[in-house]
Amino acid sequence: MPGDTEMVICPCIDCLNVARQSRSDVVAHLVTRGMEEAYKRSSDWYHHGELNSGAKGLSNENQWNEEFVGIYKADGYSDEGFARQDFLGEITEGEDKKEDEFLAKLADAETPLYPSCVNHCKLSAIVSLFRVKTHNGWSDKSFNDLLETLPEMLPEDNVLHSSLYEVKKFLKSFDMGYQKIHACVNDCCLFRMKYKKLDNCPKCKASRWKTNLHTGEVKKGVAQKVLRYFPIIPRLKRMFRSTDMAKLLRWHFNNKSSDGRLRHPVDSVTWDQMNHKYPTFASEERNVRLGLSTDGFNPFNMKNTRYSFWPVLLVNYNLPPDECMKKENIMLTLLIPGPQQPGNNIDIYLEPLIEDLNHLWNEGELTYDALSQNTFTLKAMLLWTISDFPAYGNLAGCKVKGKMGCPLCGKNTDSMWLKFSRKHVYMSHRKGLSPTHRYRGKKSWFDGKAEYGRKARILTGRDLSQNLKNFKNNFRIVKESGRKRKQRECVGSGSDNDDESSESDEEEEVEVDEEELSKWKKMSIFYKLPY
Repeated sequence: MPGDTEMVICPCIDCLNVARQSRSDVVAHLVTRGMEEAYKRSSDWYHHGELNSGAKGLSNENQWNEEFVGIYKADGYSDEGFARQDFLGEITEGEDKKEDEFLAKLADAETPLYPSCVNHCKLSAIVSLFRVKTHNGWSDKSFNDLLETLPEMLPEDNVLHSSLYEVKKFLKSFDMGYQKIHACVNDCCLFRMKYKKLDNCPKCKASRWKTNLHTGEVKKGVAQKVLRYFPIIPRLKRMFRSTDMAKLLRWHFNNKSSDGRLRHPVDSVTWDQMNHKYPTFASEERNVRLGLSTDGFNPFNMKNTRYSFWPVLLVNYNLPPDECMKKENIMLTLLIPGPQQPGNNIDIYLEPLIEDLNHLWNEGELTYDALSQNTFTLKAMLLWTISDFPAYGNLAGCKVKGKMGCPLCGKNTDSMWLKFSRKHVYMSHRKGLSPTHRYRGKKSWFDGKAEYGRKARILTGRDLSQNLKNFKNNFRIVKESGRKRKQRECVGSGSDNDDESSESDEEEEVEVDEEELSKWKKMSIFYKLPY
């Protein structure tokens, strides 16, 4: 237990020359200073020009008393009434301990590969070897053999690990790993939480494990489909451990455009609206605004369309415009496996990310800031998604082609079917012009008709939320011959946590627009974000 011999630093602002002292000396010094302040505020102290009004003196005295009580609490001399402050002190002490451990790991990683080596440190050598392994498709066995051979070629006092296991353990200590989450082969669910120990999908009954095509033997432990999730919370916390990065993450707070021009998302209307709606979040300059982007690509051959892989990326908009879109600052969060694109079932794979985003919004995460050298509660919000139109339809859960192809206009979309081209086109854009605009009467310039209509009202998020409130998702690939299944005839739930909420929603009857509801294929998982 800490006693009087424990060395602490006096927290007074005015006595920076006080070196490390014992607790008793610090407390005695603070009491003495309190007596001096009280003496200076007395009515007799006027020889040096310290004229003092009663109200101001009382205010300053109260401020000093509060200061002193706060220091007294933090110093550990509190009773039961200060239990909460002691708890916060333990948290701060724990964070300091984690910071010391991290700095020790960092110092170990920056150790030269051998004493006279100037080109590589321990971490850079391991990362370089891993890059070569990935680019050339080496097996784990061949890479392990290489690691066993290299130390024999280097000087005796080298620090290179001699096995793949040790290398992975070293990298994992920096939170550079990822989580492997097994998924249903039909995209029905993820085998996590209450489904973690199941061997078959609870919805389509498909096996979780691969099967030997020749013998029919189930290879238990080898999943048919695996989602890779790179947790975002430790990565965001690690960004604030760098002084330079912590400074860049504050850029948005004081660099808003003053001439009305849009140079960065911080100048947008959406940013201002969210700041106005959530002033507590906006008041902390270190809170993070994120954008999500996803699309499919073929990892093997551009001409091969049999396999589609879907990465999910996060963009940090706190950074300056020349930094936020650099590849080293864009975070890869999910790798959704193929061979087919997830389509509307992408919500199943977004569940771990949405859970972390909800945690960062509701509770936050205690984070050490290297720039200010203190801890704070880090919070984050997802502001935008960035995607092409088909991927946007998958994320939002709406139709992006056909008669109601416009997500904003909904059932009021002006569409026209071209008989010979066999496709819908969307005209009547002149409805957005003023009633007296000369383009409204130009027939030959457009579709051969004069435009006299008015622009319909754009749907708001509140309207969509009200319509989709009782929508039940059924994430599963169902192949039916001859006809398409009706998207609204759904009986399942889209995620592990939807069961309880859907039961309570069924009791509440909401008036919905059936025609508008027909263009929606699901209630997007982004509605789980409170903002």
